[in-house]
Amino acid sequence: MSFTPTVDISTRFPVSADIVWAVITKHRYTSEWWPSLDLPKRSGARASFQTPRPRKKRPRVATGRVVRVSKGEQIQLALLSQPRGVHSEVTITVTQLSHKTRVRVVEQGFASVEDPHRIIAECRDGWREFLGALGEYLADNKTVARIERRIRDD
Repeated sequence: MSFTPTVDISTRFPVSADIVWAVITKHRYTSEWWPSLDLPKRSGARASFQTPRPRKKRPRVATGRVVRVSKGEQIQLALLSQPRGVHSEVTITVTQLSHKTRVRVVEQGFASVEDPHRIIAECRDGWREFLGALGEYLADNKTVARIERRIRDD
């Protein structure tokens, strides 16, 4: 049985899945909480973001393509991350639960890298920062109300 090094991290937010989806895929919102995030909602589009790396001066810069989008629920990416030149696949899934929304990030494809455990730790910590910033942004009731109004009006 082979081992596939994977980052699998999730969290829940007390807002609707529509709001979370808009906040991670629309530049008008991502620019407010994670300015480097660019996740277009169409297959083949260029995607990019930066995340911090623990105890490192330079952030992780990931660029690639949107492989597949399931509207309102999932986006899959094929990425190349620098400074290590690591190729990976990321799936971000947004799921509406009864009273909350779950966001799950799965990143895999580290089998061919040297010292995958260190790379996984860096990626996991970066995703934790990302999801933490998303949580802080969604904790502001005024922000959530503003987004709800815009979604309704669109």
